[in-house]
Amino acid sequence: MPLVAAGPGVRRARAGDGAAEALAGLLAGGSRDVGAFALTGWHAEPATGEAPIDVDQTNESVVLGGRAVVKWTFQATDGPHPAPTVLDLLERAGFTGTPRPWGLVQWRPAREAAPRLVASVAAYLPGAADGWTWAVADLRRACTDGPAAVRAPGRRLGELVADFHLALLPTRRPADAADVERWQAEALADLRRALEVTTGAEHALLERHRDELTAAATLPLELAGTPMLRGHGDLHVGQVLRTGETYAVIDFDGNPVVPPAQRSRAHPPALDVAGMTQSIRHAGLVLRRHDPDLDAARVEQVTGAFVQAFLDTYRATLAAAGHPDLLEEALLRPFRLRQVCREFTYAATHLPRWAYVPTGALPELMEGRR
Repeated sequence: MPLVAAGPGVRRARAGDGAAEALAGLLAGGSRDVGAFALTGWHAEPATGEAPIDVDQTNESVVLGGRAVVKWTFQATDGPHPAPTVLDLLERAGFTGTPRPWGLVQWRPAREAAPRLVASVAAYLPGAADGWTWAVADLRRACTDGPAAVRAPGRRLGELVADFHLALLPTRRPADAADVERWQAEALADLRRALEVTTGAEHALLERHRDELTAAATLPLELAGTPMLRGHGDLHVGQVLRTGETYAVIDFDGNPVVPPAQRSRAHPPALDVAGMTQSIRHAGLVLRRHDPDLDAARVEQVTGAFVQAFLDTYRATLAAAGHPDLLEEALLRPFRLRQVCREFTYAATHLPRWAYVPTGALPELMEGRR
């Protein structure tokens, strides 16, 4: 955490103390090592004045001059952190679908240790809302105005995610049999964990579908050869900010339930596509929960239109770029079911009021809804 001098000692820096300004100034000097710290600088511009962001719980964030966001990590977890590599690849590819990275700081606790991310700076998007706000609002509006209200954002999401994956093509490699076996083992472990931590109606629902979930997680070794790359790993609508007509994917920290050493692994693009697809379905369930008077069939119709627009545009964008094979369609349903199992675990261990989402999502998937 940032510290400032206070009398004979030090105290934790607060917005207004100048620590964020000082960090941006250091990064403006370019990429270099300073003792045990590695500085990476991609972009610099004048920015003064600090204001706190009070809603961020996993990092301490400060808006710098209304132009950038400085994020200080509360606890630097064991490295390597996935974000530095992904951000560097995106910057080299000229990808513009994320808030422009200005730079970051990593700390190496020992010469032989992997570096740990301690701070990052990226462009600030004033007035931006995440997808749990804007996607639900778009679905609500579509219930009145018609499916066209969600087809446009669905297409924008499809383009964004496809362009993101295309920017990461330098990391592409084929999956081998061990990768396929690992996907299967992880999915079965997620199911077991969900069964262990759930109770009551949620546990009964999982038990009722245990055999089907197990079968879906059992993957044929013929999936060896599936394209893999360094993707997002935790992609959902909440990871996409929107302000005006601008959409930006954020948070390249990897899945928080995965051990740090595994977050930098390559994975099939289908994992990100499945995560986004399932989160759109979850946004429809959130809408029904908050607006119970809406016609359920209408919500289902517009949610399906949103999903279809996303998937169709994602596929078309890959095809136009000459890489239609990046998406392994056979993995979409298994990865979506795996995500639902994780949602059961998340609700049981962190946010009980979220349980209605996987409880509604699992039967939908079992019925074969898109």
